[in-house]
Amino acid sequence: MQYQHLIDSSYNLKGNVAILYANDEKMLSVVMKALVLTKIDVYLYDTQDATEIIRSFDMDAQLLNRIHILTFSNDNELFKQCADDLSTGKVSVLVKGNLMSSTLLSFVLSNKSFIAQHGFLNHVACFNVPNYHKTLMLSDVALNINPSVEEKKQIINNLAHFSKALGYDQFKVGILSSVEKPTKKILSSTDAEKLKNIYSRATSEYLYVDGPFAFDNAISMESVIKKNIKSQVAGDVDALLVSHIDVGNALYKSFTYFAGARVASLVLGAKFPIVLTSRADTKQNKLDSLILALKILN
Repeated sequence: MQYQHLIDSSYNLKGNVAILYANDEKMLSVVMKALVLTKIDVYLYDTQDATEIIRSFDMDAQLLNRIHILTFSNDNELFKQCADDLSTGKVSVLVKGNLMSSTLLSFVLSNKSFIAQHGFLNHVACFNVPNYHKTLMLSDVALNINPSVEEKKQIINNLAHFSKALGYDQFKVGILSSVEKPTKKILSSTDAEKLKNIYSRATSEYLYVDGPFAFDNAISMESVIKKNIKSQVAGDVDALLVSHIDVGNALYKSFTYFAGARVASLVLGAKFPIVLTSRADTKQNKLDSLILALKILN
């Protein structure tokens, strides 16, 4: 699936979006753009009143009516109200504003009712890499540090569920290592073999999981042909599963800084989409992430 398909046709997207601490110009400019491009309502949870910053954008009154400012005397009251609103469905998307990622994740994890299915969260980044022929997903780059085989299995299941919500007809997951064959001294390669065997026993015609792959084998058909690798996944992955957060973080920043990739990032596994972007991310990446969250909601 092409990246543009993930973020196009946004006008009819609806939903009530909760943003925690949207008290800076960068985040609020994303909010204003999202209001123009979609039919969402935005709920701003903060301990500071953002009214004056919002007025500075000189927006149409009809758009301003879709912004709901909730100001609290302290953080505890703020998080309690947001938790209540998420639990009752008053808001259905959670967006990180000007706060640390760890604070947002602690808030989500402390409310057990928020966690869907098996109670496992993972971060996914969806890239438009100029030299790749379709959207490239990468997980986990920001949340799970050193996942076990069972945790990697849950990441794959979350990715499969996510991709179905986006309308994929088929989904290919490549498990990264530094080698193409299982080697006892390289844990990522033996983990990959275990996962490959788990999913090869399934009869799904939707989800294909294979590995271990060195990076070039996963994304380059030329490399696959030269090395005579026989796989339905190699050279054509939809998603890369990394062995460790260090690998994911380095790839994420390589794609964005060196390759100039556009990216949309979410946390999966909760009962609602969570937009978790870095404070260093561009306005466009933040906007793309919000639209992507709305796409799986609608």
